[in-house]
Amino acid sequence: MALAIGTTLAASTGCRKDPAPAEPYDPGLAYFPVDSGRWINYRVDSVWRYDLGSVWDSIHYTLREKITNDFTDPEGRPAQRLLRYRLDSTNGAWVPQDVWWQARTSTKAERAEENQRRIKLIFPPRTGQYWNTNATNTGSAYELTYQEIDVPWSVNGLSFDSTLLVKTTYPNNAVVTNTYYERYAKHIGLIYREVDSTNTQYMNGVQQVRGTWYRQVVTDYGE
Repeated sequence: MALAIGTTLAASTGCRKDPAPAEPYDPGLAYFPVDSGRWINYRVDSVWRYDLGSVWDSIHYTLREKITNDFTDPEGRPAQRLLRYRLDSTNGAWVPQDVWWQARTSTKAERAEENQRRIKLIFPPRTGQYWNTNATNTGSAYELTYQEIDVPWSVNGLSFDSTLLVKTTYPNNAVVTNTYYERYAKHIGLIYREVDSTNTQYMNGVQQVRGTWYRQVVTDYGE
């Protein structure tokens, strides 16, 4: 009887499997790079419409955003200046347009766009998370969330292994519509931006639209 018990224990021990190694923790910081010298080119298409004033126009251009240098922001955090250029189609020169800045911590990524600080991402990225992008400025609350995380995506002949998609939770209706999408690629940064805002009214049975449509899509990048 003792031999039988010993045999059973030996067989059981031999079938035991070691637990699978845990995947390394990824806080998602690589979606918002901070390396000086890094640049991204975009194709920008911007359209605006104001039916009441009989205005309908558009502009199309190539934009470059480049991280130029590090500095310490007013809160004592490491930050980076972001120089934005527009390509002069007549001579091929990059013409400086304005300077933004950005800061990344272990919990969030911020950008100062036209002197308005906005929270662009929160870390680690998870679906079901929500945050107010205007929490760091005086603007009205505008809630964002993650729609996709760590998914492949392709555009303009470029392929990205891991991207995340940010969208607004703003409730649209028959009058006011707001669209907000930003897609970020790991180790690259912002690769797609879509921001639309329209107001549709009916005057004497005639539709009157006032709105803007904006697309910013990556075409090239480097460092």
